[in-house]
Amino acid sequence: MSRPALGLLLSLVACDAPADGRAAWLQTTLVLDNQVFLDTDPVQAHAKFARMSLDRYAYFRGTLPQFARDLGEGGGAGRAASRFVTAATADIALIGDPHPENIGSFRGADGALVIDFNDFDAATYGPYTFDLRRLALGMHTAGVVLELGDPEALVEAAAAGYVAEILALAEAGGTGTVMAAGGDHGEILNYTLRKAAEDGGLREELTDYTRIAADRREVFFGEVEPGVAWQAGEHAMMLAADEVEAPTPAELARVAQVLAAWPASLHDPSVMSPGAGVLKGASRRFGAGIASYAAPRFYALLEGPTPALEDDLLLEIKQVYDPAPLPGVTRLPGRPFADNGARVVAQQRALQTTEQDDRLLGHASVGGASYRIRDRSKFQRGVDLAKIAEKLAEGDFDEEDLEVLADRAGHLLARCHAVARRQSGARGLSAIAAAVASDPAGLVEETVDFVGEYAPVLAADHDRFLAALAADGPSLGYLRRP
Repeated sequence: MSRPALGLLLSLVACDAPADGRAAWLQTTLVLDNQVFLDTDPVQAHAKFARMSLDRYAYFRGTLPQFARDLGEGGGAGRAASRFVTAATADIALIGDPHPENIGSFRGADGALVIDFNDFDAATYGPYTFDLRRLALGMHTAGVVLELGDPEALVEAAAAGYVAEILALAEAGGTGTVMAAGGDHGEILNYTLRKAAEDGGLREELTDYTRIAADRREVFFGEVEPGVAWQAGEHAMMLAADEVEAPTPAELARVAQVLAAWPASLHDPSVMSPGAGVLKGASRRFGAGIASYAAPRFYALLEGPTPALEDDLLLEIKQVYDPAPLPGVTRLPGRPFADNGARVVAQQRALQTTEQDDRLLGHASVGGASYRIRDRSKFQRGVDLAKIAEKLAEGDFDEEDLEVLADRAGHLLARCHAVARRQSGARGLSAIAAAVASDPAGLVEETVDFVGEYAPVLAADHDRFLAALAADGPSLGYLRRP
């Protein structure tokens, strides 16, 4: 079953969620984690909560901080020590929030398309099992939402893929095989790469978000995709799916400041040739992401390498915030990162296939706020569960293809952990390999057991969340400070 189609009225009713302390804890922590949005932009904060309610996978995506608490705090619902974590594996560079929809395509500096993780807002350091368990839970949740017959098979495939890659890398002493276009990475990732090549080559980002008028390219304002009508109990609102609006004068000035500071953070500043980079217009984007749904996000249209309209550039500028804290682990941002923008960009470069998966990736800090800047090219295309559901219904994908995706995701996560440097400076491979080598199958079994025990907690929390929305509305009962 696919997610609700855009424009479909979704009515949520109060569920038979248990009236227990967990419900109060959940509602309180969700408010605390989102208070910055509830205070500064309550409309978007409420829309985020509503967006999280659309299905269990959307809820999973929006509750990374609750997952982190459960795994790290005393008495946490998911707190279960791993016998495969050692002192040397407690400071691995982490994606922070690996899951199926945080995997996608990139076009590197050499023009080759590769598969990599694509969201590093939560990137931090900690035990590698945090990422592995999050990925495995995400695969299971995707399988439930897609109504697969055996979602547990995805968990085992992801964990087994991770272990297999670590052992292979340790034996070869290398960085592993890059998942590039032209290889066979399973139907889902092969499709992702094909569509990225097609849409990127057509410059579809310019078609969607800009228009040409009087021989000049200008930004477009309006709906790119229709919104979703949402209702929970007596509460109702419209949720943006893909909408761009004119920025306020203050926002436009902030965009200009960010762009002025951004070139200095590029891996290779020479990619911005003389004359390129002139700001031709900007818009504010609404409807993207789940965890970052309420975060300020802008599109900037820049002059390309030549005055020709065909090589104009479209950048995304997104404000980034602190990652979910892991108890007992260094709170970031902190040394060696000056701010969250620097943290996200540095970790993305360290964890991806190359430091130039996105040549326009950079960051800037303006007025105490941190921003990540990236290429908005359609060469960057993410795995999309709604598209997978459509392809399953049409018979183009089957359950085995999902298992292959889970396996490939496990391999990819292992490669990221292996090649990136730990907080202490050494690469992660030798430490993880040493922890896993004595009982590789045991790590797979432990991960499967964890998801088996925690997935029902996630399901029950989703019901509690729906009940809270129906009772208290998309503010979750929070009264904004005057």
